[in-house]
Amino acid sequence: MRGNLLGTTDKRPKPLSPTKAPPILPSEVIEEILVRVPASTLVKLKIVCKSWNALISNPVFARDHLHWSRADPSMTRPRLIYSFSNDRKIRFSNPSSPLNEDGFFEMDVGLDILGSCNGLICLRWITGYLRQSIRLWNPCTRSASDWLKIASQPGNMYGFGYDRVHHNYKFLYGHKIHTFGSNSRTTIVQDPPSYDPKPAIGTFVYGTLNWAAQARSNFLEWVILSFHLANENFCPLSLPGMDNSDERYVPAVGALRDRLCVCLKEKYGRWIFWVMEDYGVQESWTKFITIFSKRHQETLTCYSFKAMYMTENDDVLAVFFSPYDNVSFNLVIIEANDGRASQRNLYMAGHQYCYVYHESLVSPSHLGLPSFHY
Repeated sequence: MRGNLLGTTDKRPKPLSPTKAPPILPSEVIEEILVRVPASTLVKLKIVCKSWNALISNPVFARDHLHWSRADPSMTRPRLIYSFSNDRKIRFSNPSSPLNEDGFFEMDVGLDILGSCNGLICLRWITGYLRQSIRLWNPCTRSASDWLKIASQPGNMYGFGYDRVHHNYKFLYGHKIHTFGSNSRTTIVQDPPSYDPKPAIGTFVYGTLNWAAQARSNFLEWVILSFHLANENFCPLSLPGMDNSDERYVPAVGALRDRLCVCLKEKYGRWIFWVMEDYGVQESWTKFITIFSKRHQETLTCYSFKAMYMTENDDVLAVFFSPYDNVSFNLVIIEANDGRASQRNLYMAGHQYCYVYHESLVSPSHLGLPSFHY
């Protein structure tokens, strides 16, 4: 008698019939899965099929993906970006370990980085005396807009950011602001209050651009000059109160996890990072970290720490620089548990052109701008 040697029936699955198609997930389920995948991976997945390419290239999907990325910052693969003077390379490194450069893009000409927001980088090409052009570029999608010619404005105040009310990207230069899009426009903004901003490029936080600014009538008075991208108005914000602050010190404005941050210095003492927990609310200034560094205390008192990025264990990446010297700076990692700082020197790289870039699918073409692969 023939039978199964183990005395059981054969339960191995039978192969699918060649005429029977494999099960297909509904498009809604596929979209819910892909929207949680990092942007750099999604760019590679565009070749899977036409429907995936159309979905990943859709501006609505890019906006939804950006929303998910903000909830999970690990999806954005943050990178420190900077460029050296007279060099055509845009360089990238991991902000958690900035000592190691992990890539670069070779450009056609030497460019300045004027801002980074939602995966878009604003680049400037100086074409001649009082002549310059800007473009938006997404390194992840390799998409770039055409060059936009702009005239240099008095004061050289610059800034790039996102208007969260009208859902527009805007670029401020001097007394003008340009709105990117198919219906792009350039308008005149009100003169800033009686303050001179330093440095020239504003820090983007929560729909605003921000500078440390010195009163024209009193050189010992400092504020944060805020420009609201939605209503296009300037407004001064008071610094946190410090009884023993060094009045000769130039405050440095940065950002940590979408919060405004400013570094102040005690008289003959330490530097202190303050964070504004609720933007625009003076009472929400909170002392975050005190920097202990004998090496940096021995330098000139005018040197500043600008907060750039906070790691998962709350250490802070900052640049240590002089606001009066734009040809060199130091990258500094400040440990959250004891405030100690370690550094790497960067020469011939302007501190104003150093930013943290977060990957996204947002491309200039989504704004209605003529764009190409770059």
